[in-house]
Amino acid sequence: MRLKKSLFFLLLFLGVAITAGAQMRPVAKIRAGLPPFSVAETLARHNDQILKAAGTAAGSLKPAATPHMTWLADCDARVQATLFYPDPVDRIHAVRNMGNQLTLSIGAVDYGVNELHAPVLLITGNTDNAAIRLFRKGYRHLGLEMRRTLDHLHLPLKGLATETAEGSGAEEQGDVLLVEKNIDYQVTEAGKRYRERIQSGRLVVIGAVLDLDNQYGFGKNRLVIININGESDPGKLRAMPHLTRLDKELLKMVGRPGRPKPAAGKK
Repeated sequence: MRLKKSLFFLLLFLGVAITAGAQMRPVAKIRAGLPPFSVAETLARHNDQILKAAGTAAGSLKPAATPHMTWLADCDARVQATLFYPDPVDRIHAVRNMGNQLTLSIGAVDYGVNELHAPVLLITGNTDNAAIRLFRKGYRHLGLEMRRTLDHLHLPLKGLATETAEGSGAEEQGDVLLVEKNIDYQVTEAGKRYRERIQSGRLVVIGAVLDLDNQYGFGKNRLVIININGESDPGKLRAMPHLTRLDKELLKMVGRPGRPKPAAGKK
């Protein structure tokens, strides 16, 4: 009997202690940024305002036509088609993932190219790129699926990340180099996959950098074309028939410019 009472009081004490500890433990934050109710209200109200503004002119969208392009891009929220194309609705078949990787979204890209018959496949990377930065610095702290996603970057960037290690004095320039190399790789892979369409003139694959933080010196958010159908030489790019309608000023921003190496010891 005495043993049962002792066990009872011990369990009671432990229960109180655990409860008290739980009450004293700080509550973990479960979200960051705008609260969900604010986002939900914004999307509902904006949609309502758009429809009211359209009035009687609003109607059901026409069946999907051939888009002007299939666009493979990084999923950075700052990267939007309105940076480089007017009214992208019904004109751009957009496909996005971490690191603008063809293999991660091959079905969606195939649909735009082979089924919707978009004449252009635009593949963009961007400066100040979180996926590239994680790849360079290390990402083993991330969840399994995110690690698998970034693991695919070892193919286009094999042997390059170590050249731009933290503290080398070339982090920003090194990241731009990695962005460019990744774009070149994705364009090459697309060239192999859609070779027949490219050779017949039904598809052009364009690789470009969206320079969000002015790494090239042409201004923030500038679109810089660096590869067309596997051609990456700036002089040859500017002479390609696909760019004949660009004036001299715009042609200056075609092709990756040379970037000076950082001074020794600069951090």
